[in-house]
Amino acid sequence: MNKGLITAVVFGCMLAGSLAAQSSGEIYKVVDENGNVTYTDQRPSAGAEPMDLPPLSVIQSDIAVPAPAAQEGQAAEEAKEPTPGDLRRQFRDFRITQPQPEETFWGTANTVVVAWGSSQPVPPELSARLFVDGSPQDVPGSGSVTLTLDRGEHQVYVELLDARKRRIIATQTVTFFVKQQSVGFNRPAPAPRSSGR
Repeated sequence: MNKGLITAVVFGCMLAGSLAAQSSGEIYKVVDENGNVTYTDQRPSAGAEPMDLPPLSVIQSDIAVPAPAAQEGQAAEEAKEPTPGDLRRQFRDFRITQPQPEETFWGTANTVVVAWGSSQPVPPELSARLFVDGSPQDVPGSGSVTLTLDRGEHQVYVELLDARKRRIIATQTVTFFVKQQSVGFNRPAPAPRSSGR
């Protein structure tokens, strides 16, 4: 038989044996001349015997533990404050729902309810500023107020503000009219006098 072939076969067997030992997870204890103990998965000598290790203790749990990266990402996402652009997209339908444009109010003792909101619930950390004929007043992010106004034309609009009081979005301006009925309105006219001559 060829000497090179025999060497290759022997080397292959040794390599296969070494790989088998490593894959089986054998652990060796090595004590040097100074008494230092080292544990290794490499066979320290040809006659070395692997240690007999007790089986691993495994405790089953019903609690699913998310991966640390997922937990960190989730915490960062929760802590991240939405930008004004995010809020603008979320509340793009923020509008005045009452009164309607060009609406006229008769006989309401000069009171008008102004209401605003969005299809998305407005969180409590957001607020709003209502402008009535150019005068601002702070109001909740969604809701309504009852105003007492003089007769005539009035304009209202509402700005939605973030937690830092930055303007996110503003509604369209709504123009409406407050009128009072006069004492003589809808009174029957006096009958014409007939001259009985």
